[in-house]
Amino acid sequence: MEEIFENKNPKKTGKVFNEPYNIQRINRLKGIIKGIHEQGGCKFYSIFVDGEMVVAKNDNIELFDNYHQYMEPNTQQVEIRLHFGRSPNCNRHIFHTNQTALSGVPAKDVEQRIKEALEKQKMETEIDLLKKELKRKSKKLKQFKTLQAELDDKQIDIKDLIKQGMEIYGQFNANKSGAINPTVHGAPEVEVEVESEPETKADKHYQKMKNEYSEKELEKALKTWEIFTAYPELRKEFTELVNHKIKQNGEA
Repeated sequence: MEEIFENKNPKKTGKVFNEPYNIQRINRLKGIIKGIHEQGGCKFYSIFVDGEMVVAKNDNIELFDNYHQYMEPNTQQVEIRLHFGRSPNCNRHIFHTNQTALSGVPAKDVEQRIKEALEKQKMETEIDLLKKELKRKSKKLKQFKTLQAELDDKQIDIKDLIKQGMEIYGQFNANKSGAINPTVHGAPEVEVEVESEPETKADKHYQKMKNEYSEKELEKALKTWEIFTAYPELRKEFTELVNHKIKQNGEA
Protein backbone atom coordinates (compact mmCIF):
# COMPACT_ATOMS: atom_id res chain seq x y z
CA MET A 1 0.00 0.00 0.00
CA GLU A 2 1.22 3.48 -0.82
CA GLU A 3 2.48 5.51 2.08
CA ILE A 4 0.71 8.86 2.36
CA PHE A 5 1.97 11.63 4.59
CA GLU A 6 -0.69 13.94 6.02
CA ASN A 7 0.09 17.39 7.47
CA LYS A 8 -2.48 19.61 9.07
CA ASN A 9 -2.45 23.30 8.21
CA PRO A 10 -2.14 25.35 11.39
CA LYS A 11 -4.93 27.64 10.19
CA LYS A 12 -7.20 24.61 9.71
CA THR A 13 -8.09 25.61 6.17
CA GLY A 14 -7.66 22.11 4.84
CA LYS A 15 -5.32 19.16 4.74
CA VAL A 16 -2.11 18.53 2.85
CA PHE A 17 -1.36 15.10 1.37
CA ASN A 18 2.11 14.20 0.07
CA GLU A 19 2.67 11.08 -2.01
CA PRO A 20 4.58 9.80 -5.04
CA TYR A 21 3.28 10.78 -8.45
CA ASN A 22 0.60 8.23 -9.37
CA ILE A 23 -1.71 8.67 -12.36
CA GLN A 24 -4.32 6.33 -10.83
CA ARG A 25 -4.50 8.48 -7.70
CA ILE A 26 -4.80 11.64 -9.79
CA ASN A 27 -7.57 10.07 -11.86
CA ARG A 28 -9.35 9.22 -8.62
CA LEU A 29 -9.41 12.93 -7.71
CA LYS A 30 -10.65 13.70 -11.20
CA GLY A 31 -13.38 11.09 -10.71
CA ILE A 32 -14.48 12.77 -7.47
CA ILE A 33 -14.96 16.09 -9.29
CA LYS A 34 -16.79 14.41 -12.17
CA GLY A 35 -19.01 12.41 -9.81
CA ILE A 36 -20.16 15.53 -7.95
CA HIS A 37 -21.03 17.20 -11.28
CA GLU A 38 -23.04 14.17 -12.37
CA GLN A 39 -25.02 14.45 -9.14
CA GLY A 40 -25.89 18.05 -10.00
CA GLY A 41 -23.31 19.56 -7.67
CA CYS A 42 -20.29 21.77 -8.22
CA LYS A 43 -16.67 21.11 -7.20
CA PHE A 44 -14.00 23.77 -7.74
CA TYR A 45 -10.37 22.78 -8.19
CA SER A 46 -7.03 24.20 -9.35
CA ILE A 47 -3.77 22.57 -10.43
CA PHE A 48 -0.15 23.67 -9.98
CA VAL A 49 3.04 22.32 -11.57
CA ASP A 50 6.21 23.14 -9.63
CA GLY A 51 4.37 25.89 -7.74
CA GLU A 52 2.95 27.60 -10.87
CA MET A 53 -0.81 27.61 -11.40
CA VAL A 54 -1.45 25.96 -14.79
CA VAL A 55 -5.19 25.29 -14.39
CA ALA A 56 -6.94 28.20 -12.73
CA LYS A 57 -9.67 27.63 -10.15
CA ASN A 58 -12.76 26.40 -11.98
CA ASP A 59 -15.42 23.66 -11.97
CA ASN A 60 -15.05 22.48 -15.59
CA ILE A 61 -13.84 18.87 -15.61
CA GLU A 62 -12.89 19.18 -19.30
CA LEU A 63 -9.94 21.41 -18.31
CA PHE A 64 -8.48 18.98 -15.76
CA ASP A 65 -5.95 17.25 -18.03
CA ASN A 66 -4.50 20.54 -19.34
CA TYR A 67 -1.74 20.29 -16.73
CA HIS A 68 -0.10 17.49 -18.81
CA GLN A 69 1.34 19.94 -21.32
CA TYR A 70 3.31 21.70 -18.57
CA MET A 71 5.06 18.60 -17.26
CA GLU A 72 8.69 17.99 -18.23
CA PRO A 73 11.33 15.39 -17.32
CA ASN A 74 12.66 17.68 -14.58
CA THR A 75 9.22 18.42 -13.06
CA GLN A 76 9.37 18.20 -9.28
CA GLN A 77 5.72 18.01 -8.25
CA VAL A 78 2.10 18.33 -9.28
CA GLU A 79 -0.34 19.83 -6.81
CA ILE A 80 -4.12 19.46 -7.08
CA ARG A 81 -6.28 21.58 -4.82
CA LEU A 82 -9.88 20.59 -4.12
CA HIS A 83 -11.63 23.70 -2.83
CA PHE A 84 -14.43 23.94 -0.29
CA GLY A 85 -17.15 25.56 -2.36
CA ARG A 86 -15.98 28.91 -3.74
CA SER A 87 -13.70 29.44 -0.77
CA PRO A 88 -9.91 29.58 -1.20
CA ASN A 89 -9.73 26.95 1.55
CA CYS A 90 -8.94 23.53 0.15
CA ASN A 91 -7.37 20.11 0.54
CA ARG A 92 -3.97 19.99 -1.17
CA HIS A 93 -2.83 16.80 -2.88
CA ILE A 94 0.88 17.09 -3.72
CA PHE A 95 2.33 14.42 -6.00
CA HIS A 96 6.16 14.27 -6.00
CA THR A 97 7.76 13.08 -9.20
CA ASN A 98 11.44 12.58 -8.29
CA GLN A 99 11.74 12.14 -4.54
CA THR A 100 13.14 8.66 -4.00
CA ALA A 101 12.53 8.99 -0.29
CA LEU A 102 8.83 8.81 -0.99
CA SER A 103 8.79 6.34 -3.82
CA GLY A 104 11.50 3.97 -2.71
CA VAL A 105 12.81 3.61 -6.28
CA PRO A 106 15.58 5.37 -8.23
CA ALA A 107 14.68 8.74 -9.74
CA LYS A 108 15.37 7.43 -13.26
CA ASP A 109 12.76 4.71 -12.82
CA VAL A 110 10.30 7.27 -11.44
CA GLU A 111 10.76 9.44 -14.54
CA GLN A 112 10.16 6.44 -16.79
CA ARG A 113 7.00 5.55 -14.90
CA ILE A 114 5.77 9.13 -15.17
CA LYS A 115 6.46 9.16 -18.90
CA GLU A 116 4.57 5.90 -19.39
CA ALA A 117 1.68 7.11 -17.23
CA LEU A 118 1.43 10.36 -19.23
CA GLU A 119 1.45 8.48 -22.53
CA LYS A 120 -1.28 6.18 -21.26
CA GLN A 121 -3.32 9.13 -20.06
CA LYS A 122 -2.91 10.83 -23.44
CA MET A 123 -4.12 7.71 -25.23
CA GLU A 124 -7.12 7.42 -22.91
CA THR A 125 -8.01 11.07 -23.55
CA GLU A 126 -7.81 10.57 -27.32
CA ILE A 127 -9.97 7.44 -27.06
CA ASP A 128 -12.58 9.39 -25.06
CA LEU A 129 -12.63 12.09 -27.74
CA LEU A 130 -13.05 9.48 -30.48
CA LYS A 131 -15.90 7.86 -28.56
CA LYS A 132 -17.67 11.22 -28.21
CA GLU A 133 -17.23 11.95 -31.94
CA LEU A 134 -18.54 8.48 -32.84
CA LYS A 135 -21.55 8.96 -30.59
CA ARG A 136 -22.27 12.37 -32.17
CA LYS A 137 -22.04 10.98 -35.72
CA SER A 138 -24.18 7.96 -34.81
CA LYS A 139 -26.86 10.31 -33.53
CA LYS A 140 -26.72 12.34 -36.76
CA LEU A 141 -26.98 9.16 -38.84
CA LYS A 142 -30.01 8.02 -36.87
CA GLN A 143 -31.71 11.39 -37.40
CA PHE A 144 -30.95 11.21 -41.13
CA LYS A 145 -32.41 7.70 -41.43
CA THR A 146 -35.56 8.79 -39.59
CA LEU A 147 -35.97 11.80 -41.89
CA GLN A 148 -35.36 9.65 -44.98
CA ALA A 149 -38.06 7.19 -43.83
CA GLU A 150 -40.53 10.05 -43.34
CA LEU A 151 -39.79 11.40 -46.81
CA ASP A 152 -40.23 7.95 -48.36
CA ASP A 153 -43.65 7.65 -46.70
CA LYS A 154 -44.73 11.01 -48.16
CA GLN A 155 -43.58 10.38 -51.70
CA ILE A 156 -46.38 10.58 -54.31
CA ASP A 157 -46.52 8.71 -57.55
CA ILE A 158 -47.41 11.69 -59.74
CA LYS A 159 -47.96 9.52 -62.79
CA ASP A 160 -50.58 7.41 -61.02
CA LEU A 161 -52.28 10.51 -59.62
CA ILE A 162 -52.59 12.02 -63.10
CA LYS A 163 -53.94 8.77 -64.52
CA GLN A 164 -56.50 8.43 -61.73
CA GLY A 165 -57.49 12.08 -62.01
CA MET A 166 -58.09 11.79 -65.75
CA GLU A 167 -60.15 8.61 -65.27
CA ILE A 168 -62.27 10.08 -62.48
CA TYR A 169 -62.87 13.32 -64.35
CA GLY A 170 -63.73 11.41 -67.53
CA GLN A 171 -66.24 9.24 -65.70
CA PHE A 172 -67.73 12.25 -63.99
CA ASN A 173 -68.19 14.03 -67.32
CA ALA A 174 -69.70 10.96 -68.95
CA ASN A 175 -72.12 10.36 -66.10
CA LYS A 176 -73.36 13.94 -66.30
CA SER A 177 -73.92 14.10 -70.03
CA GLY A 178 -74.38 10.57 -71.38
CA ALA A 179 -76.27 7.33 -71.00
CA ILE A 180 -75.22 4.45 -68.79
CA ASN A 181 -75.50 0.85 -70.03
CA PRO A 182 -75.07 -1.34 -66.96
CA THR A 183 -74.80 -5.07 -67.58
CA VAL A 184 -75.91 -7.51 -64.91
CA HIS A 185 -74.66 -11.09 -65.11
CA GLY A 186 -77.42 -13.39 -66.29
CA ALA A 187 -79.76 -10.59 -67.28
CA PRO A 188 -80.34 -8.83 -70.59
CA GLU A 189 -78.74 -5.48 -71.11
CA VAL A 190 -81.06 -2.64 -70.25
CA GLU A 191 -80.39 0.83 -71.45
CA VAL A 192 -81.01 3.37 -68.77
CA GLU A 193 -81.52 6.92 -69.83
CA VAL A 194 -80.05 9.42 -67.45
CA GLU A 195 -81.32 12.92 -67.44
CA SER A 196 -78.49 15.25 -68.36
CA GLU A 197 -77.62 17.95 -65.93
CA PRO A 198 -77.18 21.46 -67.23
CA GLU A 199 -73.66 22.27 -68.31
CA THR A 200 -71.86 24.19 -65.61
CA LYS A 201 -69.36 27.01 -65.91
CA ALA A 202 -66.60 24.56 -64.96
CA ASP A 203 -67.67 22.21 -67.77
CA LYS A 204 -67.54 25.02 -70.31
CA HIS A 205 -64.14 26.10 -69.05
CA TYR A 206 -62.78 22.53 -69.26
CA GLN A 207 -64.18 22.09 -72.78
CA LYS A 208 -62.60 25.39 -73.82
CA MET A 209 -59.24 24.22 -72.44
CA LYS A 210 -59.55 20.92 -74.35
CA ASN A 211 -60.06 22.88 -77.55
CA GLU A 212 -57.18 25.27 -76.94
CA TYR A 213 -54.55 22.99 -75.39
CA SER A 214 -53.08 19.64 -76.26
CA GLU A 215 -53.60 16.55 -74.13
CA LYS A 216 -50.01 16.77 -72.91
CA GLU A 217 -50.50 20.34 -71.71
CA LEU A 218 -53.74 19.40 -69.95
CA GLU A 219 -51.92 16.52 -68.32
CA LYS A 220 -49.35 18.95 -66.90
CA ALA A 221 -52.17 21.13 -65.58
CA LEU A 222 -53.81 18.14 -63.90
CA LYS A 223 -50.45 17.24 -62.40
CA THR A 224 -50.24 20.70 -60.84
CA TRP A 225 -53.82 20.35 -59.59
CA GLU A 226 -53.00 17.02 -57.94
CA ILE A 227 -49.98 18.51 -56.20
CA PHE A 228 -52.07 21.40 -54.84
CA THR A 229 -54.68 18.88 -53.62
CA ALA A 230 -52.02 16.98 -51.70
CA TYR A 231 -50.15 20.09 -50.54
CA PRO A 232 -52.62 23.01 -50.25
CA GLU A 233 -50.00 25.17 -48.53
CA LEU A 234 -48.20 25.54 -51.90
CA ARG A 235 -51.11 27.36 -53.57
CA LYS A 236 -50.33 30.77 -52.13
CA GLU A 237 -46.68 30.69 -53.25
CA PHE A 238 -47.64 29.44 -56.72
CA THR A 239 -50.34 32.12 -57.12
CA GLU A 240 -47.91 34.88 -56.15
CA LEU A 241 -45.34 33.55 -58.62
CA VAL A 242 -47.85 33.40 -61.48
CA ASN A 243 -49.23 36.88 -60.78
CA HIS A 244 -45.70 38.26 -60.75
CA LYS A 245 -44.93 36.57 -64.07
CA ILE A 246 -48.13 37.90 -65.68
CA LYS A 247 -47.36 41.38 -64.46
CA GLN A 248 -43.86 41.19 -65.94
CA ASN A 249 -45.27 40.13 -69.33
CA GLY A 250 -47.79 42.94 -69.29
CA GLU A 251 -50.75 40.62 -69.50
CA ALA A 252 -54.02 41.06 -67.67
